[in-house]
Amino acid sequence: MLDYGFYNMDCMEGMKQFPDKYFDLAIVDPVYGDVKQGGYMKNVESTARLAKAIHYNTALWEQEKTPEEYFEELFRVSKNQIIWGGNYFVKEIGKNSQCWIVWDKQHPEGVAFADCELAYTSFDCATRIFRFLWNGMLQEDMKNKEQRIH
Repeated sequence: MLDYGFYNMDCMEGMKQFPDKYFDLAIVDPVYGDVKQGGYMKNVESTARLAKAIHYNTALWEQEKTPEEYFEELFRVSKNQIIWGGNYFVKEIGKNSQCWIVWDKQHPEGVAFADCELAYTSFDCATRIFRFLWNGMLQEDMKNKEQRIH
C-alpha cells in the first residue's frame, strides 16, 4: 500500500493500493469531457477562437470524460467526497445529496463560460454558496493572482 503523500501516477492505479475508506475526504475535479464530444465547452466557439488567438493550450479541453469506474473507486477509498463539476457526473456518481457547493464566479455578463460551478458533496447539510471572482485573467485577488491549470 502507498503511504500518504504526492504521487505522479494514474489515479486509478493509485486508488487500488488503498484499503476501503482510507481517506476521510477526497476533493476532486474530474475531466468533464471533450469539447468535440459534447462536453462542457460545446457551445462556446468564440471562447475557443480566443484561446487559439492567445495560444492557450486547447488540448486540455480535448480529453475523454472521467468514467464511472473512477467514481466507484473514489467512493470505495474515501469516507466523504467533494466532486467539482458534479452536475456533469450525476449518472456516474449515482448518489443523492442535499449539500451541493455553488461557486458563484461573479463574472461580467456576456461571458461564454458558466456563471457558477457546482460541486457534489457527500455531506448531510444545506447547500452553500461560495462567491469568488474568477474569469480567466480577472480574479478576485489580483495582487496574488493564481495561474490557471484546469
